[in-house]
Amino acid sequence: MDKSRVKTSVEKERIKLLVVCGSLGVGGAEMQLAKFLPRLNRDIFEVHVAAYRSNAAGFPKEMIAKSGLPVVLLGGDSWSRRRYFADAISYMKKESFDVVHAWLSSGNHYGLIPAILTGVPVVLGGMRGRMGMEPPWPLVYSLLNIRYDGWIVNSRMLKEFLEKKLFFMKDTPVRTIRNGLEIDDDEPRFRRQEKTCFDSLRGKRPVVGIVGRFHPVKNHLLFIEMAHYLVRNHVDADFWIIGEGNMRQAIEDAIADYGLQDRVKLLGLRRDVDTALARMDVAVVTSNSESCPNALLEAMRAGLPVVSTNCTTLEDIIEEGKNGFVVAVGDAEGLAKKVAAILHNPQLARNMGDRSRQIIEERFSIAAALRELEQAYLYFTDRAARRRPSLRRKLERISGIKSAVEMSLS
Repeated sequence: MDKSRVKTSVEKERIKLLVVCGSLGVGGAEMQLAKFLPRLNRDIFEVHVAAYRSNAAGFPKEMIAKSGLPVVLLGGDSWSRRRYFADAISYMKKESFDVVHAWLSSGNHYGLIPAILTGVPVVLGGMRGRMGMEPPWPLVYSLLNIRYDGWIVNSRMLKEFLEKKLFFMKDTPVRTIRNGLEIDDDEPRFRRQEKTCFDSLRGKRPVVGIVGRFHPVKNHLLFIEMAHYLVRNHVDADFWIIGEGNMRQAIEDAIADYGLQDRVKLLGLRRDVDTALARMDVAVVTSNSESCPNALLEAMRAGLPVVSTNCTTLEDIIEEGKNGFVVAVGDAEGLAKKVAAILHNPQLARNMGDRSRQIIEERFSIAAALRELEQAYLYFTDRAARRRPSLRRKLERISGIKSAVEMSLS
């Protein structure tokens, strides 16, 4: 038998999935995409990735390219809506995808409308934050719900937000797929036994850190205000900020205004975040709004106590007083008091760090999240197959798919 013909037949039997993301730059959502998609079962899914901002490429693009998944830039090097829509429609027609999934709100803007226009059987909206939901988009998404097969979100807060904000949700299911982290192979990356640049940078003071792109929603200025409160109240600590972005000048100005140049370190965009986290004592999240904050999960995986603003539903992430604390959004004094409580009690800090690690192992492994994502794709494909016999035949021909769909529906 001709092996090439067998291979072609098997490829045609797979579910052809296109994931659309605004950029492949460094961010929590983009890193999740880069970690999840290469791990999807390739006997079941043929995965493609499309982005439309070439000037925002970073580690995620490298990770996806290394995995061998095809990545296409739609719209050209210079962003143009007209050019993008023309490219997207042409590309989707040519490739005949079974599923298009917008990974982010910007993907909802520019990924799903071309998919609907080209008749893709399964169209999934994606929400990993509430950004991009200002008028008129809630109305637009409500009208498009008539054609969507569903939404995928990564927190209960976003599910409730969609169900409250949009119309016509009765026949548009929302699946919640939480973020996932590597667990089994992460210890070597922390390099705790190896001397690194962070050991010399650390000095003798404990370190309070934050990781995140410099964007207003992350509210790094609140972190600086918290640091000022702690120093003013004689809490002896250093403060590390890992990230980069358009807010850098404002952050530098705030550091200078508070006279914190000898305490606050801007470490830039780094590939060795895990190693830096392993040298911190407390991790802080100061965001105004999040979905499932990846920076918080990564700090917990490193065994750190955490303090966060109440920027999303955190019940499954932070157990109050056990692995960290939650304060009101914008409350610099509240953040400072909780950080001080941890720094002043080493045993509490150790206990909280241990519990943080346990929570990640119990609830946020990438293996569990990946299974949920695959089942969600199968669930939505099965729904669409009721009106698309070709999808039904494809589901039934792929070995093991039918039982997997039934499990996802149970």
